[in-house]
Amino acid sequence: MRRRQRAWAGWIARAWLPGVVAATVFSSASARGDEPDATGTFDYGLSEMLARRYATGCPALESSFRTDPRPGTLFTLADCERKWGKTASALERFEEYLALYERMPPDQRAKPRERERASIAESERAILERTVPLLAVRLPGDAPAGTRVWRDDVELAGAALATAVPVDPGEHRLRAELPDGRVVEQQVSIEGREQRTVTFSLAPVPPAPAPVAAVAAPVRVPAGVEPSLARTSAPGSHAGWTYAAAGIGAASLAVAGVTGGVALAQRSTASPVCNAAGLCTTQAGANAGNGAHTMANVETGALVVGGVALAATLILWLTEPHARGTNAAWAPGSVTAVW
Repeated sequence: MRRRQRAWAGWIARAWLPGVVAATVFSSASARGDEPDATGTFDYGLSEMLARRYATGCPALESSFRTDPRPGTLFTLADCERKWGKTASALERFEEYLALYERMPPDQRAKPRERERASIAESERAILERTVPLLAVRLPGDAPAGTRVWRDDVELAGAALATAVPVDPGEHRLRAELPDGRVVEQQVSIEGREQRTVTFSLAPVPPAPAPVAAVAAPVRVPAGVEPSLARTSAPGSHAGWTYAAAGIGAASLAVAGVTGGVALAQRSTASPVCNAAGLCTTQAGANAGNGAHTMANVETGALVVGGVALAATLILWLTEPHARGTNAAWAPGSVTAVW
């Protein structure tokens, strides 16, 4: 019986939710008439959300809330992330709204609009708590002390490590940084209602190969043939490193040229439909803007790597030791080169 009542409560809340969001639109717009930036960003985000373009609508609503943290904006953002499938993010937003509602003055909490929002937020929170995925990240028992762990961009430390926490469905990047500087990365995919524990596999450090002393074999010259003084690269030669550094520098500059061209093409696509703040009126424009930003970062990294590699090439070439000749010791019928 109680389960049926909760189901009916959830259905009623979802049926009333579009109307409550619409009321939020008009009340927020009228209350923020003196803040055109926050209002404009909110209106853009809401229009994108209503058009089901959540990838651009939800970030715009979040930006509006950061500029002007109003309860109606937070409630609309929570609904946008719920529709986008970001269940953990939506759950966190609804909880933030309910905490904000508890801190409201009594006269504001008594308003029908706020009471209705709070009722819907409680209903949505109960539904999301049953459907949100839970992910726990652990380190193996032999992990060295001081190992740091991140899930996406969030560092997991203390109680957060090895504790199952709500996450959005989809792909997540896990990264462990060991005290010796090694970095281990792992991709994990999780679905709705799934509860999963991931343990990092930290591969042992391979032993360094033992140094092998180079021994020059004697050079035999047939009898009656005048030997020539053999020449070889001087000890300490690093010609191989020089060629490798030159190759890396040339390849990096080539990558920088290609990615720079791609970035310019993406910017030309995004410029007509995106403003200076990075907000775009079309999904294609947003994708082009993101692509241009990514290609520009790759171009910058390639230029840095190419510059460093070419500088190393010049240093190695200038410090390359000259080859020295060898003396030859004669023997009847043969010659042995002495190094």
